[in-house]
Amino acid sequence: MALIQGIHILAHGSVTRAREIAEDIQQYQRLLVGTNTAYGAGVYAWHLDRLLDYWKDAPLVLFEVDDGTIYNYSQGFFRIPGRIGDYVSIRVLSFRNVW
Repeated sequence: MALIQGIHILAHGSVTRAREIAEDIQQYQRLLVGTNTAYGAGVYAWHLDRLLDYWKDAPLVLFEVDDGTIYNYSQGFFRIPGRIGDYVSIRVLSFRNVW
């Protein structure tokens, strides 16, 4: 098992909502699988070096996850598969632009 680092945009960029859910993410080390499933159900995240400038000021969580559990996409992001409404496990490293 190798760990890969990713960046997930919290609450579609809403700082107010991100503050509400960051505590849950930190406490339980998990992310919720939402309904935006363009490439399939799961949590979407950017590779560290591929985050678009547009999102750099958005509320973000930096995390690690087992690279055997992800699907990579050529656009620079990956998906941790899961069912809508379920959680996927991560290891939180830090938050940015939340508080």
